[in-house]
Amino acid sequence: MKKILDSYAAGYRSFHPDARRFLALSFLQAFAGNIFSLVFNLYILELGYTRDFLGTLGAIPGLTIAALAIPLALFCSGFSARKNILAALALSLAAMAGLSLLNGRSALMFFSVLSGAAGALMAITALPLMASLTSDADRQRLFSAQYASSMIAAFLGNLASGWLSALWSSAFYGGAETAGAYRLTLLTACFMLLAAAPFALRLGGQAPRKAANGASTFSGLAIGTALLVLAPQLLVAFGAGMIIPYLNIFFKAAFDLPVAGLGYCMALMQLAMAAGGMIGPWTVRRLGRVRTLITFQALSIPFLAAMGFSGLLLPTLLAAFARTMLMNAGWPVYSVFMLDHFPPAQHQGISALYTTLWSLSNSAGARLSGRLQMDFGFTLPFLITITCYCAATLLLSRKFLKEDNKKPVAPTAIPEQTE
Repeated sequence: MKKILDSYAAGYRSFHPDARRFLALSFLQAFAGNIFSLVFNLYILELGYTRDFLGTLGAIPGLTIAALAIPLALFCSGFSARKNILAALALSLAAMAGLSLLNGRSALMFFSVLSGAAGALMAITALPLMASLTSDADRQRLFSAQYASSMIAAFLGNLASGWLSALWSSAFYGGAETAGAYRLTLLTACFMLLAAAPFALRLGGQAPRKAANGASTFSGLAIGTALLVLAPQLLVAFGAGMIIPYLNIFFKAAFDLPVAGLGYCMALMQLAMAAGGMIGPWTVRRLGRVRTLITFQALSIPFLAAMGFSGLLLPTLLAAFARTMLMNAGWPVYSVFMLDHFPPAQHQGISALYTTLWSLSNSAGARLSGRLQMDFGFTLPFLITITCYCAATLLLSRKFLKEDNKKPVAPTAIPEQTE
Protein backbone atom coordinates (compact mmCIF):
# COMPACT_ATOMS: atom_id res chain seq x y z
CA MET A 1 0.00 0.00 0.00
CA LYS A 2 2.88 2.38 0.78
CA LYS A 3 4.23 1.86 -2.75
CA ILE A 4 0.82 2.62 -4.20
CA LEU A 5 0.56 5.81 -2.13
CA ASP A 6 4.10 6.84 -3.11
CA SER A 7 3.18 6.26 -6.76
CA TYR A 8 0.15 8.51 -6.46
CA ALA A 9 2.24 11.20 -4.75
CA ALA A 10 4.79 11.08 -7.56
CA GLY A 11 2.01 11.06 -10.11
CA TYR A 12 0.40 14.12 -8.54
CA ARG A 13 3.62 16.10 -8.96
CA SER A 14 3.83 15.04 -12.61
CA PHE A 15 0.26 16.06 -13.45
CA HIS A 16 -0.51 19.14 -15.52
CA PRO A 17 -1.01 22.16 -13.20
CA ASP A 18 -4.67 22.38 -14.19
CA ALA A 19 -5.10 18.71 -13.32
CA ARG A 20 -3.74 19.43 -9.83
CA ARG A 21 -6.09 22.40 -9.47
CA PHE A 22 -9.02 20.26 -10.55
CA LEU A 23 -8.07 17.60 -7.99
CA ALA A 24 -8.06 20.25 -5.24
CA LEU A 25 -11.36 21.66 -6.46
CA SER A 26 -12.93 18.19 -6.53
CA PHE A 27 -11.68 17.51 -3.01
CA LEU A 28 -13.23 20.68 -1.59
CA GLN A 29 -16.47 20.23 -3.50
CA ALA A 30 -16.83 16.66 -2.22
CA PHE A 31 -16.02 17.77 1.34
CA ALA A 32 -18.75 20.42 1.31
CA GLY A 33 -21.21 18.21 -0.54
CA ASN A 34 -20.96 15.41 2.00
CA ILE A 35 -21.33 17.72 4.97
CA PHE A 36 -24.58 18.73 3.29
CA SER A 37 -25.83 15.34 2.11
CA LEU A 38 -25.37 13.42 5.38
CA VAL A 39 -28.10 15.36 7.16
CA PHE A 40 -30.24 16.61 4.27
CA ASN A 41 -32.55 13.58 4.18
CA LEU A 42 -32.86 13.71 7.97
CA TYR A 43 -33.60 17.43 7.74
CA ILE A 44 -36.41 16.85 5.24
CA LEU A 45 -37.99 14.14 7.42
CA GLU A 46 -37.61 16.35 10.50
CA LEU A 47 -39.58 19.06 8.67
CA GLY A 48 -42.49 16.65 8.60
CA TYR A 49 -42.33 15.38 5.02
CA THR A 50 -42.88 11.70 4.17
CA ARG A 51 -40.38 9.27 2.68
CA ASP A 52 -42.48 9.29 -0.48
CA PHE A 53 -41.83 13.03 -0.90
CA LEU A 54 -38.19 12.44 0.03
CA GLY A 55 -38.03 9.95 -2.83
CA THR A 56 -39.52 12.52 -5.18
CA LEU A 57 -37.10 15.17 -3.98
CA GLY A 58 -34.16 12.79 -4.35
CA ALA A 59 -35.17 11.94 -7.91
CA ILE A 60 -35.44 15.54 -9.10
CA PRO A 61 -31.70 16.33 -9.42
CA GLY A 62 -31.11 13.15 -11.40
CA LEU A 63 -34.04 13.83 -13.71
CA THR A 64 -32.81 17.40 -14.19
CA ILE A 65 -29.34 16.15 -15.04
CA ALA A 66 -30.89 13.74 -17.53
CA ALA A 67 -32.92 16.52 -19.13
CA LEU A 68 -30.11 19.07 -19.31
CA ALA A 69 -26.89 17.12 -19.93
CA ILE A 70 -27.21 16.89 -23.71
CA PRO A 71 -28.61 20.44 -24.23
CA LEU A 72 -25.85 21.85 -22.04
CA ALA A 73 -23.23 19.87 -23.95
CA LEU A 74 -24.51 21.46 -27.17
CA PHE A 75 -24.79 24.95 -25.73
CA CYS A 76 -21.59 24.99 -23.66
CA SER A 77 -19.28 23.30 -26.16
CA GLY A 78 -17.91 26.71 -27.12
CA PHE A 79 -17.11 27.76 -23.55
CA SER A 80 -13.93 26.95 -21.68
CA ALA A 81 -13.88 24.36 -18.92
CA ARG A 82 -13.08 27.15 -16.46
CA LYS A 83 -16.29 29.04 -17.28
CA ASN A 84 -18.38 25.89 -17.13
CA ILE A 85 -16.97 24.87 -13.75
CA LEU A 86 -17.41 28.35 -12.27
CA ALA A 87 -21.02 28.36 -13.43
CA ALA A 88 -21.55 24.90 -11.94
CA LEU A 89 -20.12 25.99 -8.58
CA ALA A 90 -22.32 29.10 -8.54
CA LEU A 91 -25.45 27.07 -9.30
CA SER A 92 -24.51 24.49 -6.67
CA LEU A 93 -23.99 27.16 -4.01
CA ALA A 94 -27.34 28.78 -4.82
CA ALA A 95 -29.08 25.38 -4.66
CA MET A 96 -27.52 24.43 -1.33
CA ALA A 97 -28.37 27.80 0.20
CA GLY A 98 -31.95 27.63 -1.04
CA LEU A 99 -32.47 24.09 0.21
CA SER A 100 -31.08 25.12 3.60
CA LEU A 101 -33.11 28.29 4.09
CA LEU A 102 -36.49 27.61 2.43
CA ASN A 103 -38.60 24.68 3.56
CA GLY A 104 -41.76 24.97 1.45
CA ARG A 105 -42.53 22.06 -0.87
CA SER A 106 -42.30 24.16 -4.06
CA ALA A 107 -39.06 25.85 -2.97
CA LEU A 108 -37.42 22.53 -2.13
CA MET A 109 -38.38 21.14 -5.53
CA PHE A 110 -37.13 24.25 -7.36
CA PHE A 111 -33.73 24.25 -5.68
CA SER A 112 -33.45 20.51 -6.28
CA VAL A 113 -33.83 21.31 -9.98
CA LEU A 114 -31.09 23.92 -9.62
CA SER A 115 -28.87 21.35 -7.93
CA GLY A 116 -29.42 19.03 -10.86
CA ALA A 117 -28.47 21.76 -13.33
CA ALA A 118 -25.20 22.29 -11.45
CA GLY A 119 -24.54 18.57 -11.49
CA ALA A 120 -25.22 18.32 -15.22
CA LEU A 121 -22.83 21.14 -16.05
CA MET A 122 -20.06 19.68 -13.89
CA ALA A 123 -20.60 16.18 -15.23
CA ILE A 124 -20.29 17.11 -18.92
CA THR A 125 -17.16 19.14 -18.19
CA ALA A 126 -15.16 17.01 -15.74
CA LEU A 127 -14.42 13.85 -17.74
CA PRO A 128 -13.45 15.60 -21.01
CA LEU A 129 -11.32 18.08 -19.04
CA MET A 130 -9.39 15.32 -17.26
CA ALA A 131 -8.99 13.39 -20.51
CA SER A 132 -7.62 16.50 -22.24
CA LEU A 133 -5.07 17.06 -19.46
CA THR A 134 -3.56 13.57 -19.67
CA SER A 135 -1.88 11.24 -22.10
CA ASP A 136 -2.92 7.63 -22.57
CA ALA A 137 -0.08 6.64 -20.22
CA ASP A 138 -1.33 8.53 -17.15
CA ARG A 139 -5.08 8.87 -17.75
CA GLN A 140 -6.11 6.01 -15.46
CA ARG A 141 -3.94 7.40 -12.68
CA LEU A 142 -5.56 10.85 -12.86
CA PHE A 143 -9.09 9.45 -13.00
CA SER A 144 -8.39 7.16 -10.06
CA ALA A 145 -6.62 9.89 -8.08
CA GLN A 146 -9.57 12.24 -8.60
CA TYR A 147 -12.03 9.59 -7.48
CA ALA A 148 -9.98 8.52 -4.45
CA SER A 149 -9.32 12.09 -3.30
CA SER A 150 -13.02 12.94 -3.63
CA MET A 151 -13.89 9.91 -1.50
CA ILE A 152 -11.34 10.89 1.16
CA ALA A 153 -12.96 14.33 1.19
CA ALA A 154 -16.37 12.67 1.49
CA PHE A 155 -15.07 10.63 4.44
CA LEU A 156 -13.92 13.79 6.19
CA GLY A 157 -17.14 15.58 5.22
CA ASN A 158 -19.33 12.91 6.78
CA LEU A 159 -17.30 12.99 9.98
CA ALA A 160 -17.49 16.78 10.08
CA SER A 161 -21.24 16.70 9.40
CA GLY A 162 -21.88 14.37 12.32
CA TRP A 163 -19.71 16.43 14.65
CA LEU A 164 -21.23 19.72 13.53
CA SER A 165 -24.79 18.47 13.92
CA ALA A 166 -24.01 17.20 17.41
CA LEU A 167 -22.36 20.53 18.24
CA TRP A 168 -25.32 22.63 17.06
CA SER A 169 -27.77 20.30 18.81
CA SER A 170 -25.88 20.58 22.09
CA ALA A 171 -25.22 24.32 21.86
CA PHE A 172 -28.63 25.56 20.75
CA TYR A 173 -31.27 22.83 21.03
CA GLY A 174 -30.61 21.07 24.34
CA GLY A 175 -29.06 18.05 22.65
CA ALA A 176 -32.12 17.33 20.50
CA GLU A 177 -31.50 16.50 16.82
CA THR A 178 -33.89 19.07 15.39
CA ALA A 179 -34.42 20.61 11.97
CA GLY A 180 -32.74 23.77 13.26
CA ALA A 181 -29.55 21.91 14.15
CA TYR A 182 -29.51 20.20 10.76
CA ARG A 183 -30.07 23.55 9.03
CA LEU A 184 -26.98 25.05 10.67
CA THR A 185 -24.94 22.10 9.36
CA LEU A 186 -26.34 22.63 5.86
CA LEU A 187 -25.40 26.31 5.97
CA THR A 188 -21.90 25.43 7.14
CA ALA A 189 -21.54 23.29 4.02
CA CYS A 190 -22.45 26.29 1.88
CA PHE A 191 -19.55 28.27 3.32
CA MET A 192 -17.20 25.33 2.80
CA LEU A 193 -18.10 25.18 -0.89
CA LEU A 194 -16.79 28.71 -1.37
CA ALA A 195 -13.26 27.42 -0.72
CA ALA A 196 -13.33 25.63 -4.10
CA ALA A 197 -13.83 28.86 -6.06
CA PRO A 198 -10.15 30.03 -6.08
CA PHE A 199 -9.02 26.78 -7.69
CA ALA A 200 -11.69 27.11 -10.38
CA LEU A 201 -10.63 30.70 -11.04
CA ARG A 202 -7.02 29.58 -11.58
CA LEU A 203 -7.88 26.93 -14.17
CA GLY A 204 -6.61 27.61 -17.66
CA GLY A 205 -9.02 28.74 -20.34
CA GLN A 206 -8.79 25.72 -22.62
CA ALA A 207 -12.03 25.09 -24.47
CA PRO A 208 -13.40 21.60 -25.08
CA ARG A 209 -12.59 20.05 -28.43
CA LYS A 210 -15.15 21.25 -30.93
CA ALA A 211 -15.75 22.17 -34.52
CA ALA A 212 -17.89 24.95 -35.88
CA ASN A 213 -20.89 24.40 -33.64
CA GLY A 214 -22.14 22.43 -30.65
CA ALA A 215 -23.83 19.80 -32.81
CA SER A 216 -20.36 18.51 -33.74
CA THR A 217 -20.12 17.20 -30.19
CA PHE A 218 -22.38 14.31 -31.23
CA SER A 219 -21.48 13.98 -34.90
CA GLY A 220 -20.49 10.46 -35.84
CA LEU A 221 -21.39 9.04 -32.43
CA ALA A 222 -22.56 5.44 -32.94
CA ILE A 223 -25.65 5.24 -30.76
CA GLY A 224 -25.83 1.44 -30.85
CA THR A 225 -22.24 1.09 -29.67
CA ALA A 226 -22.77 3.79 -27.07
CA LEU A 227 -25.84 2.11 -25.60
CA LEU A 228 -24.07 -1.24 -25.43
CA VAL A 229 -21.03 0.29 -23.67
CA LEU A 230 -23.28 2.16 -21.23
CA ALA A 231 -25.77 -0.65 -20.53
CA PRO A 232 -23.88 -2.38 -17.67
CA GLN A 233 -23.43 0.87 -15.80
CA LEU A 234 -27.06 1.84 -16.33
CA LEU A 235 -28.13 -1.36 -14.60
CA VAL A 236 -25.77 -0.51 -11.74
CA ALA A 237 -27.21 3.02 -11.65
CA PHE A 238 -30.76 1.76 -11.23
CA GLY A 239 -29.72 -0.63 -8.47
CA ALA A 240 -27.65 2.03 -6.72
CA GLY A 241 -30.61 4.41 -6.83
CA MET A 242 -32.64 1.90 -4.84
CA ILE A 243 -30.24 1.98 -1.88
CA ILE A 244 -27.46 4.58 -1.90
CA PRO A 245 -29.55 7.79 -1.61
CA TYR A 246 -31.20 6.28 1.48
CA LEU A 247 -28.17 4.72 3.13
CA ASN A 248 -28.25 7.21 6.00
CA ILE A 249 -31.96 6.48 6.52
CA PHE A 250 -31.23 2.72 6.43
CA PHE A 251 -28.59 2.89 9.17
CA LYS A 252 -30.54 5.29 11.35
CA ALA A 253 -33.82 3.38 11.07
CA ALA A 254 -32.32 -0.10 11.41
CA PHE A 255 -29.99 0.61 14.34
CA ASP A 256 -31.37 3.85 15.88
CA LEU A 257 -28.02 5.62 15.60
CA PRO A 258 -27.48 9.19 16.85
CA VAL A 259 -26.39 11.64 14.18
CA ALA A 260 -22.73 11.55 15.29
CA GLY A 261 -22.72 7.75 15.06
CA LEU A 262 -24.40 7.98 11.67
CA GLY A 263 -21.62 10.33 10.58
CA TYR A 264 -19.01 7.71 11.53
CA CYS A 265 -20.88 4.99 9.60
CA MET A 266 -21.23 7.08 6.45
CA ALA A 267 -17.63 8.24 6.74
CA LEU A 268 -16.52 4.61 6.71
CA MET A 269 -18.36 4.15 3.41
CA GLN A 270 -16.47 7.05 1.86
CA LEU A 271 -13.18 5.68 3.18
CA ALA A 272 -14.07 2.38 1.50
CA MET A 273 -14.68 4.23 -1.77
CA ALA A 274 -11.29 5.93 -1.49
CA ALA A 275 -9.59 2.59 -0.90
CA GLY A 276 -11.42 1.15 -3.88
CA GLY A 277 -10.37 4.03 -6.09
CA MET A 278 -6.73 3.44 -5.18
CA ILE A 279 -6.68 -0.32 -5.78
CA GLY A 280 -8.46 -0.07 -9.12
CA PRO A 281 -5.45 0.86 -11.28
CA TRP A 282 -3.29 -1.79 -9.60
CA THR A 283 -5.88 -4.43 -10.50
CA VAL A 284 -6.23 -3.15 -14.07
CA ARG A 285 -2.51 -3.72 -14.59
CA ARG A 286 -2.91 -7.38 -13.72
CA LEU A 287 -6.34 -8.35 -15.01
CA GLY A 288 -7.28 -5.84 -17.70
CA ARG A 289 -10.11 -3.32 -17.47
CA VAL A 290 -13.06 -5.60 -18.21
CA ARG A 291 -11.90 -8.41 -15.92
CA THR A 292 -11.33 -5.83 -13.20
CA LEU A 293 -14.89 -4.53 -13.54
CA ILE A 294 -16.31 -8.06 -13.54
CA THR A 295 -14.24 -9.13 -10.53
CA PHE A 296 -15.15 -6.13 -8.40
CA GLN A 297 -18.86 -6.32 -9.19
CA ALA A 298 -19.12 -10.08 -8.68
CA LEU A 299 -17.29 -9.99 -5.34
CA SER A 300 -19.46 -7.13 -4.07
CA ILE A 301 -22.77 -9.00 -4.46
CA PRO A 302 -22.48 -11.34 -1.42
CA PHE A 303 -21.52 -8.39 0.75
CA LEU A 304 -24.54 -6.44 -0.54
CA ALA A 305 -26.79 -9.32 0.56
CA ALA A 306 -25.14 -9.50 3.99
CA MET A 307 -25.47 -5.74 4.36
CA GLY A 308 -29.19 -5.80 3.68
CA PHE A 309 -30.20 -8.85 5.66
CA SER A 310 -27.77 -9.49 8.55
CA GLY A 311 -29.77 -7.40 11.02
CA LEU A 312 -26.71 -6.77 13.23
CA LEU A 313 -24.76 -3.52 13.26
CA LEU A 314 -21.17 -4.82 13.13
CA PRO A 315 -21.70 -7.40 10.33
CA THR A 316 -23.74 -4.82 8.41
CA LEU A 317 -20.98 -2.23 8.73
CA LEU A 318 -18.25 -4.67 7.68
CA ALA A 319 -20.31 -5.91 4.73
CA ALA A 320 -21.16 -2.36 3.71
CA PHE A 321 -17.49 -1.38 3.85
CA ALA A 322 -16.43 -4.34 1.70
CA ARG A 323 -19.28 -3.87 -0.81
CA THR A 324 -18.63 -0.16 -1.11
CA MET A 325 -14.90 -0.63 -1.64
CA LEU A 326 -15.32 -3.33 -4.27
CA MET A 327 -18.18 -1.79 -6.21
CA ASN A 328 -16.75 1.70 -6.28
CA ALA A 329 -13.26 0.53 -7.22
CA GLY A 330 -14.67 0.08 -10.70
CA TRP A 331 -16.01 3.61 -11.19
CA PRO A 332 -12.80 5.32 -12.42
CA VAL A 333 -11.92 2.16 -14.35
CA TYR A 334 -15.28 2.28 -16.10
CA SER A 335 -14.84 5.98 -16.95
CA VAL A 336 -11.63 5.24 -18.86
CA PHE A 337 -13.16 2.07 -20.35
CA MET A 338 -16.06 4.14 -21.68
CA LEU A 339 -13.93 6.97 -23.14
CA ASP A 340 -11.55 4.50 -24.78
CA HIS A 341 -14.37 3.26 -27.01
CA PHE A 342 -14.70 6.70 -28.63
CA PRO A 343 -12.34 9.22 -30.28
CA PRO A 344 -11.38 12.37 -28.30
CA ALA A 345 -13.71 14.58 -30.38
CA GLN A 346 -16.67 12.57 -29.07
CA HIS A 347 -15.68 12.55 -25.39
CA GLN A 348 -17.98 15.40 -24.40
CA GLY A 349 -20.83 13.88 -26.37
CA ILE A 350 -20.52 10.42 -24.84
CA SER A 351 -20.06 11.98 -21.38
CA ALA A 352 -23.29 13.92 -21.84
CA LEU A 353 -25.15 10.84 -23.07
CA TYR A 354 -23.80 8.79 -20.17
CA THR A 355 -24.75 11.48 -17.67
CA THR A 356 -28.26 11.68 -19.10
CA LEU A 357 -28.95 7.96 -19.11
CA TRP A 358 -27.22 7.26 -15.80
CA SER A 359 -29.23 10.01 -14.11
CA LEU A 360 -32.51 8.73 -15.58
CA SER A 361 -31.77 5.21 -14.42
CA ASN A 362 -30.58 6.27 -10.97
CA SER A 363 -33.52 8.62 -10.46
CA ALA A 364 -35.98 5.94 -11.50
CA GLY A 365 -34.44 3.61 -8.92
CA ALA A 366 -34.54 6.29 -6.22
CA ARG A 367 -38.16 7.17 -6.96
CA LEU A 368 -39.29 3.55 -6.98
CA SER A 369 -37.38 2.82 -3.78
CA GLY A 370 -39.08 5.70 -1.94
CA ARG A 371 -42.45 4.22 -2.83
CA LEU A 372 -41.45 0.62 -2.00
CA GLN A 373 -40.07 1.62 1.40
CA MET A 374 -43.52 2.81 2.41
CA ASP A 375 -44.82 -0.79 2.15
CA PHE A 376 -41.81 -3.13 2.31
CA GLY A 377 -39.06 -1.25 4.11
CA PHE A 378 -35.64 -1.95 2.57
CA THR A 379 -36.19 -5.66 1.80
CA LEU A 380 -37.43 -5.30 -1.76
CA PRO A 381 -35.02 -2.47 -2.71
CA PHE A 382 -32.06 -4.63 -1.65
CA LEU A 383 -33.33 -7.60 -3.66
CA ILE A 384 -33.77 -5.43 -6.76
CA THR A 385 -30.27 -3.99 -6.34
CA ILE A 386 -28.75 -7.47 -6.10
CA THR A 387 -30.57 -8.47 -9.30
CA CYS A 388 -29.30 -5.38 -11.15
CA TYR A 389 -25.69 -5.96 -10.10
CA CYS A 390 -25.86 -9.60 -11.20
CA ALA A 391 -27.29 -8.59 -14.59
CA ALA A 392 -24.59 -5.92 -15.11
CA THR A 393 -21.82 -8.39 -14.31
CA LEU A 394 -23.27 -10.97 -16.71
CA LEU A 395 -23.57 -8.38 -19.49
CA LEU A 396 -19.94 -7.31 -19.09
CA SER A 397 -18.87 -10.96 -19.22
CA ARG A 398 -20.88 -11.78 -22.33
CA LYS A 399 -20.22 -8.65 -24.40
CA PHE A 400 -16.85 -7.19 -23.41
CA LEU A 401 -14.64 -9.85 -21.84
CA LYS A 402 -13.02 -10.63 -25.19
CA GLU A 403 -11.61 -7.07 -25.28
CA ASP A 404 -9.12 -7.99 -22.56
CA ASN A 405 -7.97 -10.94 -24.67
CA LYS A 406 -7.45 -8.83 -27.80
CA LYS A 407 -5.25 -6.06 -26.45
CA PRO A 408 -2.95 -5.58 -23.45
CA VAL A 409 -3.61 -2.81 -21.02
CA ALA A 410 -0.97 -0.10 -21.09
CA PRO A 411 0.86 0.71 -17.84
CA THR A 412 -1.62 3.45 -17.08
CA ALA A 413 -1.73 3.47 -13.31
CA ILE A 414 1.22 2.21 -11.27
CA PRO A 415 4.78 2.30 -12.61
CA GLU A 416 6.57 -1.05 -12.77
CA GLN A 417 9.04 -0.18 -10.04
CA THR A 418 6.27 0.22 -7.45
CA GLU A 419 5.05 -3.38 -7.62
